[in-house]
Amino acid sequence: MDLHVSDQSDGPADMERTNRSKMERGRQTHQVLQNTPLDLIETGKSLKVQAERPHLVSLGSGRLSTAITLLPLLEGRTTLGSGGTDIPLQGAAIAAQHAYIENKAGSITLYPCGNQCSVDGLSITKPHRLTQGCMLCFGQSAFFRFNHPEEALRMKSMLPGGPSAPRTHPTGLISVAYIVI
Repeated sequence: MDLHVSDQSDGPADMERTNRSKMERGRQTHQVLQNTPLDLIETGKSLKVQAERPHLVSLGSGRLSTAITLLPLLEGRTTLGSGGTDIPLQGAAIAAQHAYIENKAGSITLYPCGNQCSVDGLSITKPHRLTQGCMLCFGQSAFFRFNHPEEALRMKSMLPGGPSAPRTHPTGLISVAYIVI
């Protein structure tokens, strides 16, 4: 929902509707946070945010944003777009109902709805099953990382040394699984 106030305002009635809408979204956000277990772990000079359920991590709401946004993908359908969706998107080439993501028993699939979507830099036009760590772009500039903690744990357990061994990239760089603030 766009809360931009136009010049054609009904005054107090519009303000009351806007305030009610903000309060309702606040209640919904609080409910989602209660239903989305997050662990905040201090690791020296950094803070690790760990979630148990599949989610998107927003990789930018503009250069002035200083927040880290985790968007849970609950069981069922999550809509994305510029108008009246579960996850609002902004930027060039974003449609009102741009795409949706479906979570069916932990299997997460992106449906592009005929709009510009890419996974790991490749344009997709058909439903695409998302895998741990893939990068998503909607339109030309709405970027997200997809995290699936359960799938990541399964993948780590298949590596030599099990889930607790340090991971290195083929270039020899150690991959970092936490957010530094």
